[in-house]
Amino acid sequence: MRTQLKYIGKNVSLQALRDVVTEKSLNTNNKLLLNPQDYNTVILEQANLFEEVQQIPLTVKGIVIEKDDDKQIPYGTVGIT
Repeated sequence: MRTQLKYIGKNVSLQALRDVVTEKSLNTNNKLLLNPQDYNTVILEQANLFEEVQQIPLTVKGIVIEKDDDKQIPYGTVGIT
């Protein structure tokens, strides 16, 4: 499946990811891919917000968020599959 890139900026956050899901009308057939640094930022934000780490896979509005271990997704960008 082809990956679309959506530039977010330096602050990839849970809210930014929610906005992408809404803007692009994504459904559970889609996935969000994050640069490892952005993924770690979102994990920490989620842990601080809910005072616990969410079970893997991490999701936002039912959409799975995955770390791009291949490092093809640039920092500050979300890959949408």
